[in-house]
Amino acid sequence: MTPQPVAERQTSQLHNAYLAIENKIVTLEFRPGAMLTEKAIIDAVGFGRTPVREALQRLTLEGLTEVHPRLGVKIADIRPEDYPRAIEPRLTLEPLLARSAARYAGPWDRETIAKVMHDMLDCARRNDVVGFLQPDKALDEAVAAAAANPFLPRILEPLQTHSRRFWYRYHRTAGLKESAEGHAKVCEAIIASDGEAAFAAARELMEYLFAESLAL
Repeated sequence: MTPQPVAERQTSQLHNAYLAIENKIVTLEFRPGAMLTEKAIIDAVGFGRTPVREALQRLTLEGLTEVHPRLGVKIADIRPEDYPRAIEPRLTLEPLLARSAARYAGPWDRETIAKVMHDMLDCARRNDVVGFLQPDKALDEAVAAAAANPFLPRILEPLQTHSRRFWYRYHRTAGLKESAEGHAKVCEAIIASDGEAAFAAARELMEYLFAESLAL
């Protein structure tokens, strides 16, 4: 087997550190408002100092952490009034991304999206909200990769993560089936290369999520 290039290994390690920390923030294992030491985070996720620091820089840009020199890392608070604020921009932007993904997705993209869709539906059937969050994140990344638009994902990624965190905090398994089915409609349209159907399905899903955010 050909060894993975050093740059690729470093990028992969950074991304995996980011995913591990993000997941602990989204699932509230890292409590909102908590002040954690860098060592505590390193110990919790099992990655080295460099990838953890770089991941924290990214999470700080996304509004999920605050790095305070000599004090530690503060996990962002959760304010219920911010929930619809995180969803509202997605009403416009997610349909655009889904339509672009449907137009430009290649065979590997469609295969990845189909697998993630299956995993999401399976988790929803089992009422496994923690399990659901992982393919949900993977779907966001797969659609972003397929869309051939480097700008929309940069705006949407923090909103998607905050939205997942709000969902876990306020809904858990309530509405999980409906959410999974809505995501599946978007996936099916992208897999079918139907841009307008993907646009409509993403808009419908975002309207559902926005309504849920307003119902608190």
